[in-house]
Amino acid sequence: MDRRKLFRGLTTMVIGVFVAVAVAVGAASTHPRTASAAPLFTQCPPVGLDTGCAVLITLGPGGSMTTAVDPTQPPFDGVEDTLVGVQNNSGGTVTSINLSGASGASPAIFDLDNDGLCAGYVPGPAGCPYGDGASQNYAGRATNTPVGSGAATTFPAETYTNISADKNSGTVNFLNPTIPNGGSAYFSLEGPTSSFAPCSSGVPATVMLSPLTGTNPVGTQHTVTATVNDLCSAPVSGATVHFTVTETTGNVITGMCTTGAAGTCTFTYTGPILPATDAISGCAGPSGAPPCGAATKAWVLPVSACNGDITYGGHMTADNGDRVNFGGVAHSDEANPPSGEETFIDMGANLQVHSTGILAITCSAEKADIYGIATENGTGSHLFRIEVTDPDSSGGADTYWIVLDNYNSGSHPIQGNVEIHST
Repeated sequence: MDRRKLFRGLTTMVIGVFVAVAVAVGAASTHPRTASAAPLFTQCPPVGLDTGCAVLITLGPGGSMTTAVDPTQPPFDGVEDTLVGVQNNSGGTVTSINLSGASGASPAIFDLDNDGLCAGYVPGPAGCPYGDGASQNYAGRATNTPVGSGAATTFPAETYTNISADKNSGTVNFLNPTIPNGGSAYFSLEGPTSSFAPCSSGVPATVMLSPLTGTNPVGTQHTVTATVNDLCSAPVSGATVHFTVTETTGNVITGMCTTGAAGTCTFTYTGPILPATDAISGCAGPSGAPPCGAATKAWVLPVSACNGDITYGGHMTADNGDRVNFGGVAHSDEANPPSGEETFIDMGANLQVHSTGILAITCSAEKADIYGIATENGTGSHLFRIEVTDPDSSGGADTYWIVLDNYNSGSHPIQGNVEIHST
């Protein structure tokens, strides 16, 4: 079966406005892909691989028209047939649209080969068929809302007439019903969305974040790249992308970046101290409004990287103003799992922490991070990280810092001692 496609066009309305629009015809797609679950244009019902219109023609007052493309919608047949919607905001009733392809276009936009949206080759509206023989199952129907209807209606709902000898121009007629002001219609023609020209929106329509998923050790940095495109799949420069990172703890990190000529920009932030999963959102609309893209980031414990013994003990004043006491030992080497025992007491907060297991240890000559599981007041199972410093070579006071999933002492100089010994 000869498969080719597409079109473009304008409209003759009851209020007496006629406009013809030329279209360039592009090459057929050879790589079927699945459409987004959330289409930009709902004037078309799901057909084949499409969940909405691939192209939307919006008719405005005085005969104005804008054409927009949803880049997430592939050819609905997986080859090149395109699902086209019409939104009538003209103020009057629309009964037809006159379409004209570019001179010498191949295939011609009305060179129909009986594989349109109602042909049965792909899942289509339940109310099919809608058109007469000349439309060859390419016709759809109109409705009085901006949401396409797949229901049956008085036959024929649409017809194709005035098809030229070269099959490169013709008229799509909306009969049963016509398109009322505020209503919409849909149909299909030959050619991919790349046939539509001109298409220069320049307004953010889609935001893609990358990487979509990923895993990093806790406490390291993560960089997210946002790619902003318009309705024509062209990059949008100068767009401000507002980022929101929501951690599983409820902590929220925000930031922004501005896209360059390629429509991309980056945002970098530091991950949490304890394992968590971040929900990342990047929005390119005004003040952080849609369109938005989403991604996730998992933060995991680091791989143990320490051959040595860490011992410490003493007291300090925590962030909450309480005097706290602590002590512990930890050991790590390449041959055995990390081990140790840690104790922390904040009497003012009614908190006594005792470790039940050491999960990972990282260390340098002057700093060690100890990750593990502990009870609080003898119950529960809480992740913790203890960071101690022993700046013997550089001078300065030893420090201690414990973070649990529900407590943070802050890092402070201690009255006591920290020793980090390499083995």
